Amino acid sequence: MTGGLWSSTRLASAQQGNSEPVKLLLGSHMEYLQKLAPDYAAAHGPTPEIELVTTPDLPVKLNSTLIARRSPGDAVFVTAALMSGLAEKGWLTDMTDMIEQELLPNGLIENSLTAANYQGRYYGVPVTIGAPIMHWNKALFEARGLDTEAPNNWHATPGSWDTLVEYAKEINDPDNNIYGITDNWGGVGSMFTFGSLLQGAGGRFLDDDLQPVMNSEAGVEALSRMVDLLHLHKVIDPAAVTYTWVFDASPAYLAGQRGIFFTWPFIAGIANGSDDSAIQGRSGYAPNPALETSASIDGSEFLSIPVFADNPEGGRQFIKLATSLDKQILQGSTSPWAPSVDAALGHPDVSGNLPFAEVIRQSYQYPVDGGYSPDRERWEEILTGQLSRAFSRDVTPKEALDEAVKLINASRT
Repeated sequence: MTGGLWSSTRLASAQQGNSEPVKLLLGSHMEYLQKLAPDYAAAHGPTPEIELVTTPDLPVKLNSTLIARRSPGDAVFVTAALMSGLAEKGWLTDMTDMIEQELLPNGLIENSLTAANYQGRYYGVPVTIGAPIMHWNKALFEARGLDTEAPNNWHATPGSWDTLVEYAKEINDPDNNIYGITDNWGGVGSMFTFGSLLQGAGGRFLDDDLQPVMNSEAGVEALSRMVDLLHLHKVIDPAAVTYTWVFDASPAYLAGQRGIFFTWPFIAGIANGSDDSAIQGRSGYAPNPALETSASIDGSEFLSIPVFADNPEGGRQFIKLATSLDKQILQGSTSPWAPSVDAALGHPDVSGNLPFAEVIRQSYQYPVDGGYSPDRERWEEILTGQLSRAFSRDVTPKEALDEAVKLINASRT
């Protein structure tokens, strides 16, 4: 009874306005959240104490403090890849009730929660979202007599991947270093296009029990289509298998030598606005084309509340502030980071700053799961190694995916 009374009193106090000191662990790139400190202080009293961490250093920071049963903050930055592993260890607060009862009714985009879901419960709130999309060079399209606006609707057209391939064939001119498509398929980069095609064909990386199922018929179809771009149609830059990140693949696209580019939304701003771009004002962008449906892989970033937090109610207050509509509009209209609230993505101030905001919103109407599990980094490395073997035709797509599932299962025993 004493514990229940204390909890009820604490909750009532929080609802009235918790004014205890609050500490935040934020990504060093999250200036938009750092700027909310005065607003938090005005609403609740204390000015948040903020510690910054780089994304590469985040796993060490979180694990080293939480394993010692200490919290690095009352609200902490967590990436999609880390979420389920921390939840499995029991280190993150279950935020399901807050999300379902308050944030989703207020417009939080439901598909942005895929990485936050562990065994049917939510352990983090996305504050910014983004998934790879399709970009295309309108100048090359026009030069080949192709409809420069047709790709805008491919995401809503089942089977449009085949149309994309036909367009790429028309653009392709290897003798003059012109390729229909570019992408980064080196290392984990290949996961994103494979994942979009896998889900687009009706498949998944993992089933509901987090068991690997990427060797399904849908998976084989997805990988076969990637291999065909390289070896049958020969429309993708053959160096794509060596590109490990977006900036390996982007120079040729920005130089006007590639027709279609699958990558993150921010490239649209560089392609259309940078003085170094040969296609200023001529780069289109839209959600990925469809097999059965369009699809992508979620790149949301989250705030979570560790179970060891000194002031978890303060953490909740900050998360609610960060995901309120006015602050999400402010974030989207003044920073390069897309908001996670639907109405904010559709706001004219946000679209003025992020012209691709509507494309991000459309992308999240389709599957965006990345197969998030506690051992994702391990099985991701196994899978991408097998994708690489298929690209080089050492094995067939089916053999590659069967071997990937076999090795993933073995890694778990």
